[in-house]
Amino acid sequence: MSEISYVIKYDLNQTVEEAYNVLRANIQFCESSKKITTLAVTSYSPGEGKSTTSINLGISMAKAGMKVLYVDADIRKPMPFKYFMSTNLKGLTNYILGQAELNEIINKTDIDGFDFITCGIKTNNPVELINSDRFSNLIREVRQIYDTVIIDTPPLGSVIDAAIIAAQVDGTIIVIEANAVRCQNALRMKEQLVKANANILGAVLNKISKSEYKNYYGSYDYYNSRKKYMKKWSQLIKNLKSLKRGEYD
Repeated sequence: MSEISYVIKYDLNQTVEEAYNVLRANIQFCESSKKITTLAVTSYSPGEGKSTTSINLGISMAKAGMKVLYVDADIRKPMPFKYFMSTNLKGLTNYILGQAELNEIINKTDIDGFDFITCGIKTNNPVELINSDRFSNLIREVRQIYDTVIIDTPPLGSVIDAAIIAAQVDGTIIVIEANAVRCQNALRMKEQLVKANANILGAVLNKISKSEYKNYYGSYDYYNSRKKYMKKWSQLIKNLKSLKRGEYD
């Protein structure tokens, strides 16, 4: 593992941070007979916020005491420094091609419990790489080390990569930009994941306007009384945690 601890910018307001906390809790509630350790995150098209969602979700989990690994698996756009200012040029593709060992591509950050792997060098056969035994082996290895592994995949509306990865992990989250994706395209994306036998945990509606968000969560008083809002959510989460899994049916 890289000895350098990279600095991650994490500056969310209270409302957004709590939204990621709720997302984290909802993922945990999806765990019935099988623990969700490996998680794929995808979207229909570029720019919907899947990478931001993946990273912030991972940091939220790390801040809750979990050991988390973020993997940039969008190897069709090999930019090692897309999200992290890393000096380590070795990434996912280097490992799959046998050019690096696992401990050489994992990078630590200044956030305790949050590590990352960059996408690595450019290749001409991305589908073959993520279909390879080396990629499957990586997933098997890191799931033994981390509580949660979040794999950031390419948009499913353009290439098949995300479906291939989704078939190998415990659960998949779809990120959808509000008022940007046609319903038919979203359904088509879901159908592709179902064909791949992916376990779809749900969808994240992203880039929603402040007014719409306020109207949707108005009863929780997000914007008028922070103390009242925090008290309600704390009590709700406490009540949900006290329930036995069998009582959700």
